[in-house]
Amino acid sequence: MNKAVISLLLPLALTGCALQSGQEEPPLPAPVTEDQLEASLNSLESRLTATMFNQNTQLSANHHAYMKALQQEIRSLKKRIVTPPPSPTQQPPASPAAKNTDDYPHDETRDGKLIVGETEDVWLEAVNDIFPARIDTGATTSSLSAKDITVFERDGKRWVSFSMAHEGVAEELIVETPLVRRVRIRQASADDSERRPVVALTMRIGRLSEKTEFTLTDRSQMSYPILLGREFLKDIAVVDIARQNVQGTPRRPKASE
Repeated sequence: MNKAVISLLLPLALTGCALQSGQEEPPLPAPVTEDQLEASLNSLESRLTATMFNQNTQLSANHHAYMKALQQEIRSLKKRIVTPPPSPTQQPPASPAAKNTDDYPHDETRDGKLIVGETEDVWLEAVNDIFPARIDTGATTSSLSAKDITVFERDGKRWVSFSMAHEGVAEELIVETPLVRRVRIRQASADDSERRPVVALTMRIGRLSEKTEFTLTDRSQMSYPILLGREFLKDIAVVDIARQNVQGTPRRPKASE
């Protein structure tokens, strides 16, 4: 057999050996059009977007649940915290709005009213002298010890003249002042009422100077020549019956006042 025949038969022989071994050539992929490729890419993109959305939703839900659990844990820890009391040597800071009680005078209330005791000393301008007075919340009006009470007319107006009458008070202390009016007073120990003249005199108790109405009556048998009643006390003073002379001796005004 010549060389030309051998060269033609050799490839055929090799092909036959390959077929006998069971090996086959893989089929070639089918051709893909441009529209099919675009549709496949769009499908892949939609699946990727949906997957990312689902993952983000799950992450957000997990984060929310974690934060909620963390807040509950913080609240639980706060309830378990016990604030220790201040040490005896360390006082808590006072509020800016709070004031020490030492900032207020001991003879006044916080709203500026006088604190008066069962008895107080008062200054009367009419005689420029100081007298002891009894504070009586049971009496409506204030009263002043007087004798030789005389009502007269001056410049067409009614005036009254009287002398201070009490133990330790000289009777030559004569006062003349306009008559304000007359009032009818009924004593608890008497059946009949009594008409008394009323005068308005300037008096001073503590720091307060006030023109006060007094009924005139003989109090020489009483312990105090002056009695201060509710009409004077209302809106300007409160009474502490457990104390006496809270306001101290009133200051006499200077000549220039």
